[in-house]
Amino acid sequence: MENKPGRRTARGKLLIAALALASVAVGCQDTGGGGEGSAPGKPGASSKKPPSSAPSKKPVKPSPGESKKPEKPGKDASAGALTCDQLRNAPLQGPSLRLPDAPEGSIAFTDGRWEGDGVVIELQPQCGIGDVTGDPAADAVAAVKVTTGGTGRFYGLVTWRNEAGTPVPAAAASLGDRTPVVSIDASSPTARQVTVVYLTRGDAEPTAVVTIRRTAVYRVMEPAMTELRHSDAPYTP
Repeated sequence: MENKPGRRTARGKLLIAALALASVAVGCQDTGGGGEGSAPGKPGASSKKPPSSAPSKKPVKPSPGESKKPEKPGKDASAGALTCDQLRNAPLQGPSLRLPDAPEGSIAFTDGRWEGDGVVIELQPQCGIGDVTGDPAADAVAAVKVTTGGTGRFYGLVTWRNEAGTPVPAAAASLGDRTPVVSIDASSPTARQVTVVYLTRGDAEPTAVVTIRRTAVYRVMEPAMTELRHSDAPYTP
């Protein structure tokens, strides 16, 4: 059979198309191997990491309305300082503290006064506020006067410990008969000492007179207030 020129041209075109498709297929296989140096039979490494199935851990922050852990009541700075006015209706004597020159048993002030068994105890106006018991809360120190059935007028000092804002009697000291207190300072933030100014006399002088202005420094050592030192100056009424 005689081949016609049109048929030869068509067959040539088909042959060229088949060769082109084969070349494309070989090129696609080369690009999947990861280039030169890739291990045969292993797929090329992907540039994207698979997403992690585990959820990310983030620090949990407390909500703004979440309340803080409550602080323990008692000896801390959050307790308000005692006031001298609180002492006017505070307990004065109990099982852990016996006031010098006072009768036995529980004693509490009512408007700054207690009376019983022929004895009158009165809270004096001299008062100091500060930390004197060794904890951050501000305590109170005040003068008291104990009057018995005779001529005696016995003055003393009482320290009230601050327990969650409540005055609790903790320590006491006697100043003697007819020795009125002039001032009390318990404001030293570091020394935790009480400076007391009161009037007294020499050992050989009668109790009816006062001739010495004494400045004494005390430290609270429950249940006592211990005098550390004092200095005297002449006093003339």
